[in-house]
Amino acid sequence: MGNKDNSQDNIVIEEAFERLSEINRALEDPQVGLKESLDLYAEGVKLVSACKANLEGVEKEIQILNEV
Repeated sequence: MGNKDNSQDNIVIEEAFERLSEINRALEDPQVGLKESLDLYAEGVKLVSACKANLEGVEKEIQILNEV
């Protein structure tokens, strides 16, 4: 199906959501250190940005299809 998004990584959104869930659990763990937390946070921000771009691309495709 549409692996045709404008994000830099061509993410699979379901996999990105799963990874974001893992990151969230790790950030809630008091055993995770500051540096690792910062790295996880940065990864999460990138994933959210890629997901947003992916969803915007899908939204544009839906709008085009609805105009037909």
